[in-house]
Amino acid sequence: MWRVLFIGLMAALIGTLGAVGEDDDGIMGVYRGKFISGPLQTSPVSALVVAEGPQKGGESWNVILVVGEAGKDAKHVEMQALSPSKGEPAIGKGSVQFDGKVEFKAILDKGKLTGALGKKKELSDFALERAEIKSPTLGQAPPEGAVVLMDGKTLDAWDAYPLKWNIVEEGAAEVCSSGIVTKEAFGSAQIHVEFRTPFMPKERGQARGNSGVYVQGRYEIQVLDSFGLEPADNLCGGIYKQAVPKVSACLPPLTWQTYDITFNAPQFDAEGKKTKNATITVVQNGITIHENLELNSATPGGVSDQEAATGPLYFQNHGNAVRFRNVWLKPLG
Repeated sequence: MWRVLFIGLMAALIGTLGAVGEDDDGIMGVYRGKFISGPLQTSPVSALVVAEGPQKGGESWNVILVVGEAGKDAKHVEMQALSPSKGEPAIGKGSVQFDGKVEFKAILDKGKLTGALGKKKELSDFALERAEIKSPTLGQAPPEGAVVLMDGKTLDAWDAYPLKWNIVEEGAAEVCSSGIVTKEAFGSAQIHVEFRTPFMPKERGQARGNSGVYVQGRYEIQVLDSFGLEPADNLCGGIYKQAVPKVSACLPPLTWQTYDITFNAPQFDAEGKKTKNATITVVQNGITIHENLELNSATPGGVSDQEAATGPLYFQNHGNAVRFRNVWLKPLG
């Protein structure tokens, strides 16, 4: 009836009551609260509401109710929802009726998700509210010795690859029909990147908020809207064809997220033969998703498939309006 999913974002992040932003449907997002009656009353509970765009009968969302301590084999159960049968969009002030397959019923109205879970004679009522989640390292200032790559004012540290990007709202640079690469090459480094995926409820998988952060221009950390999905090497935080994130740390689209990366460059002898693989630790939104991971080779799609002692930072264009800001790098060693 339930299946296990490791979900880290509920435990480590800062939450406040959510507000509806531009392009936000007022429904998708993270919900927090508690069971207010029944046998599950002592269990932690939260929910992820994922927008899935127009379906036959109206707009659609997938709701994942997370029961248990986040990151400790929390169980989750899913249900689908459609906007009201009359066909009016359930956005902002709208009301959505949910029906699950395992005695899971709920209604979402004006940012509140209420319902019941359990067997017919052992139902546990819950009450949750939409929360705004913030990474604990959002807005982190560069430490002494860091090279500031995106300061919200200029992109002077970057070369067009082949086209230039522009600074938009919130001091962010938005992906255009081109990637972007730093003028300077780096070796081992501590790197801070903030990114925001667009809201694309009609799309699925790789078509949903796709970009990538290529350390040394060769090792990609995937950027995607993977909110509510189980981790995979080709979803947000994944190292393509090399590593799946240890936990899901993805926030909803339109929410600023962070990657804090510690990268140790590969080593080579005098003849250029690699003597030691690169290693990487990635912390997404304050949650470690890769720890001292050994990288056996470069990943596809970068500036080169040949490993080297140094290389640029490269942000990928994949046709979606992903934004980046507050990017800095501190050389190590």
